[in-house]
Amino acid sequence: MTGRILVTGDMHGTFSHLFYLAETKELFDTDILLIAGDAGYVWDANYGYKIATLQQIFPGIIAFVDGNHENHDLLNAMEVCTWNGSKAHRIGERVYHLMRGEVYSIYEKQFFVFGGARSVDKDRREEGISWWKAEEPTLAEIAYGAQQLQAFGNEIDYIITHEPPLFARGCIARDKPMDADYMFPKNLDEWYRFIEQFPRFQKWYFGHMHVDQKITSKLEGVYTSVVEII
Repeated sequence: MTGRILVTGDMHGTFSHLFYLAETKELFDTDILLIAGDAGYVWDANYGYKIATLQQIFPGIIAFVDGNHENHDLLNAMEVCTWNGSKAHRIGERVYHLMRGEVYSIYEKQFFVFGGARSVDKDRREEGISWWKAEEPTLAEIAYGAQQLQAFGNEIDYIITHEPPLFARGCIARDKPMDADYMFPKNLDEWYRFIEQFPRFQKWYFGHMHVDQKITSKLEGVYTSVVEII
């Protein structure tokens, strides 16, 4: 059975997006909600009640890429399962963490996903309590993502990331400082230039910048909006 695919942005452990969605749309158990990072529900050992609340509000599946405001130690300790053709961490009965560089087949659409970003406020947070080094993609993870794009580029319909390509920052009024040695957004620039050449590619959605804004016809930031793909 085919359902709807919905995309939204940073939740930071809140439920306002979902309450509004439930009040304004009829939701079905075939719906899939994709979150472009900073879901924030897996933050400490008591995350279970937040996952239960998610599943009470939203009748379908919730799947998120990781952002920089997640407990990456907890996420990476979760059970690894196969979800829609690729590896994922199972967080709850209907909640999944989508792993960096994986390609998922969802309702006959192919999604390449890649989470992670560097926190600009990491110096004001405590490692292992409110900040985790694994928030930033490693060189090995980036290389894997590039390899996956090379292998599946002509099959990919959508991309979901937390961090936007570097050029997008110049189009966004909200200033978010970036360390000079932080190179990942430049890698995303290269990925965007590569993927946009393929006729099948439809759209790249990102979070992180807290904007609902179209950057190009194929690149869009999501925050409070909920975009329906199909």
